[in-house]
Amino acid sequence: MGAVFDLVIGGTFRLLWWLVSHPLTLVCLAAPGLLVIAHPAAGAIPVLLLLVLLGWRLLRRPSFDRWVGRRLRRRWRKVWRYEFRWRSVMTWNGLTLREGTRNHYPRLVALRCTEHGDRLRLRMLLGQTPETYEQAADALAHAFGARTCQVRRDSPGVIWLELQHTDTLVRTIPALPIPTTPDLGALPVGVLEDGRPWVVGLRGTHVLIAGVTGSGKGSVIWSLIRAAAPLVHVGVVQLWVIDPKGGMELGLGRPLFTRFAADEFEEMADLLDEAVAVMKHRARRLAGTTRLHEPTPDDPMVVLVIDEVANLTAYLPDRKLRERISQALGVLLTQGRAVGVNVIAALQDPRKEILGFRNLFPTRIALRLDEPQQVDMVLGDGARDRGAQCHLIPDTQPGVAYVRLDGHAEPFRTRASYSTDEDIRGLARDYPVQAPIPERRAA
Repeated sequence: MGAVFDLVIGGTFRLLWWLVSHPLTLVCLAAPGLLVIAHPAAGAIPVLLLLVLLGWRLLRRPSFDRWVGRRLRRRWRKVWRYEFRWRSVMTWNGLTLREGTRNHYPRLVALRCTEHGDRLRLRMLLGQTPETYEQAADALAHAFGARTCQVRRDSPGVIWLELQHTDTLVRTIPALPIPTTPDLGALPVGVLEDGRPWVVGLRGTHVLIAGVTGSGKGSVIWSLIRAAAPLVHVGVVQLWVIDPKGGMELGLGRPLFTRFAADEFEEMADLLDEAVAVMKHRARRLAGTTRLHEPTPDDPMVVLVIDEVANLTAYLPDRKLRERISQALGVLLTQGRAVGVNVIAALQDPRKEILGFRNLFPTRIALRLDEPQQVDMVLGDGARDRGAQCHLIPDTQPGVAYVRLDGHAEPFRTRASYSTDEDIRGLARDYPVQAPIPERRAA
């Protein structure tokens, strides 16, 4: 008897909670009943309206959400999730100011809702800075029932709180379609947390990819190569690849590469020296003509891809060879961007003694990392306070990363697409270099 009583009470409570959590359904069910009680003759009108709304939602879900569902959802969340608890949450997290006997609270200016999260635009109090809210971001996420909270700057005195309630990056993203006409300033690599495409620019930048073993560094590299493959095929882009693992990671794409060094460190050093020679020759030729190289088949962009750069800069036993490689990399990173000699480097350990010139990479991608301190090592000071929780990325989500671009303070969360071995073989078969240059000859 007690078990039946518990089942009935528990089921009733769950039903009531579900109705409260789904305001549109509650309104649709309650409104006709109330109107019928108040005006029995008019009972057919709300029933008809209910049927129209339900039919619209079932048959035309996108337009229903656009005109009705989104507005109801936004209003419901604003009132019950935020305004109802706003003053308490701000007080408990030390985000209020007291003047005499009066408390001042940050003002919620606007709310934008999506299926997976909310964006709150708020006006800060005098004397507050975005850093004040960044330090309270974790507490605000828990207070509002969100997975994460990130602070974005808007204008003086105004910020956005981005609250994610569900993880949109749980599922593996298959290899993306290859662009017909790739844009080197925006190559599709994966998907952002809000569902938009994640694009990475190669022209005029260098890219650093950091993450522990199994975090998905190869996914980012192959996604970039895949997106640029049509330009590789026609010779607008040349891939000069160094794989210190003997070709285990990048060897499948050998037909795509103009240069490939995977066996001897001396050969890798020679390849880097050739890239420096190409860079210097091109810089003399373009001086006074342009400030940014325009790649063509006759004058291609050279993209150096280095799978595990620490094997060249820190773990190489030969000190002279190690210094030679480090010097070449330093020159390329400081002078190569404008003349179309760009570097994509991947590494596991981001400590300064491993890669002393990590700050020379304008585009930095941090996948899963071992320690919280490593987040700021890769993405720059303050990145962890601004929401980059790379050390909390589960090992079941390879390819999930936080990205920080030069000139942008706030990192953003994303996931790279995954290319299978068969995807890579197909890419190498369909987009090989048409006229490979001999291995030891400068381009």
